[in-house]
Amino acid sequence: MNLSDRQIEFLIKNASAKLGVSEEQLRAELKNGTFDRLLGSLPKNEAARLTAALSNPATAQAVLSSPQAKELMKKLFPDNK
Repeated sequence: MNLSDRQIEFLIKNASAKLGVSEEQLRAELKNGTFDRLLGSLPKNEAARLTAALSNPATAQAVLSSPQAKELMKKLFPDNK
């Protein structure tokens, strides 16, 4: 599943607000492959599971391709085809 630039900007804006970090800092963390803010906000067991999933491209793709992820994307971006 590929996200459009508009979708990515929407997610960054909302994630930065939830995490209490600037959009620029979140972009830098994503570009560098670090997710310190996000991981620091999660319980340890969930942070470990997320790290494992993001570290494995096949797992990350499987998660993004799941029916639940697709449904969430439809709700977040209803005008996206």
